[in-house]
Amino acid sequence: MSGVTKHKVLELLQKDDTDELLCLFDRAPNRVRKYLTMATYAEDDATRKKAVNCFGWLAKKRGMSHPEFFRETIRRHIWAMNDESGNMDWLAPEIIGQIVAAQPRMFEEFASIMIEAALKEPPFYPSLRKAVKLLAGTDKNLIQHQLSRLQELGMINENEAAG
Repeated sequence: MSGVTKHKVLELLQKDDTDELLCLFDRAPNRVRKYLTMATYAEDDATRKKAVNCFGWLAKKRGMSHPEFFRETIRRHIWAMNDESGNMDWLAPEIIGQIVAAQPRMFEEFASIMIEAALKEPPFYPSLRKAVKLLAGTDKNLIQHQLSRLQELGMINENEAAG
């Protein structure tokens, strides 16, 4: 048994114990991903926000050593954005944005894919707005392909897009 439980991940998330979360990730990354994803559906905003941010933090710490893990994480969240998946992942743009912003050269191709998927469904707009601002703050080229549409929708203004 890896000792990675939903309760343990939530407890560490609440305590901001990133060192222990990283240890759990190193032992069982798939379980940590599962429980962090579950935490993004929590009733309280604070837990959801911590879980979303944790994806980016983990990508920053382990993206170079586990690139395929994070690509798979991004793919899962893109799939969950698709209404055919049966499970709408309303925070997927933020999760993907966190991972891409943590390792932009490694995962940059996913920025446009995520933005295009989110632009198709207005319920994604609040999460997309946060993701776009994060991505633009990291590297404005990450949003360049959709910049005019994002500006038209008020997702980002010229000053934010200029970086």
